[in-house]
Amino acid sequence: MLSVLLIGPEDGLVRDWKAKLSELTGVYLRHQVTHCPSAPEMLRLLEEYAPDAVVVNVFDYQELMRTLGRVAEEKPQLPVIALHTECDGRLLLDLMQLGVRELWFPPLDVAQMQASINRLLEVKNAPPPGGRPLGSFVAFLPARGGCGTTTIALNTAAALQKLQGPVLLADFDFHNSVIAFWLKLDPKHGFQEALERAHWLDATLWKNLVHPVGGLGILTSPHSAAPLVFTGAETSAVLDFARQNYGHILIDLPDAIYTSCWEVLDRARQVLLVSTPEMSSLYLARRKIAQLVSHGIPRDSIRLLLNRCSPLDVKPEEVEKFLNLPVLASFGNFYGVVVKAFRDGTFIPENSKLGSQFAQLATILARARPAEAEPAPPSKLRQIFSLRSA
Repeated sequence: MLSVLLIGPEDGLVRDWKAKLSELTGVYLRHQVTHCPSAPEMLRLLEEYAPDAVVVNVFDYQELMRTLGRVAEEKPQLPVIALHTECDGRLLLDLMQLGVRELWFPPLDVAQMQASINRLLEVKNAPPPGGRPLGSFVAFLPARGGCGTTTIALNTAAALQKLQGPVLLADFDFHNSVIAFWLKLDPKHGFQEALERAHWLDATLWKNLVHPVGGLGILTSPHSAAPLVFTGAETSAVLDFARQNYGHILIDLPDAIYTSCWEVLDRARQVLLVSTPEMSSLYLARRKIAQLVSHGIPRDSIRLLLNRCSPLDVKPEEVEKFLNLPVLASFGNFYGVVVKAFRDGTFIPENSKLGSQFAQLATILARARPAEAEPAPPSKLRQIFSLRSA
């Protein structure tokens, strides 16, 4: 996903652009500033929101030229797109001298805008010159607390590491994490220190922050229950560093989507939404899907994981129809196996039925991204949650 910082008042041109934005894929509006920021303020905004691109409505020519000139000096690689009411030759020349290569003007063409977005995404996702391909992010998100998301993320990460080498499991649940407790780790450092040192991470420092467990790297959540204050730029810097060093980064998210979680979700190649087959969990899963899509997460990047399934529960096919999303994998209800692994501080045994199900999911994640799901027909389950007339 490409995050955008929009600079400009809510005039007709900006409203038209925002309307067209809903027709584009792979891009979302991170923040809008309705005045013309000074150069220092603009640099603070870039630091706070860490956008992948800036869209500027050229409504205050002189001030914007000064601001964009400073941005070009400080952030020469940051893509800037200008909006204007017409294609003005002099303006275009001035913008080009400041490194602005795109000028969008009415009538805004969705196809041309999408082509520009696609080019920027290619640049963002390209591997570093001469380096290995960048790793991909997979986010595990609970439909509600207690769905077993951590169990799935932890054991899938271990299975994936055995398949494809370097894998990082990042514990992003800063409030209710149990990964360190499960594995009987006593980490002195972890995700909190990584965020505090986000802008000067190196291999030596990283080695002291990540805990190797059976070949799997684990970035643990803080022990402290005190709230953490950090910016999107810090989260982005940590994720970028991880991406350069691991083929896969699996991220265990909390059930509540905090502001800090969106940086992860926006970058995820796949968002795996974990639900149990109970009606309440499926209802909350539907709400969570709507929240993700409303934010701008592509629907075809969201997949379902059904946990603690039994033959008496609703079938995966019915869940797919109800939620209009494919079930990527389902897991049986093996309570005793999970409790024993938790008590022993180990992963679920590979030779168990549940362990083989985690291995199957790891194999799926190791392959290419699944194709977009076809729209599903109406489901009987949908009737349960339909609004009824009085």
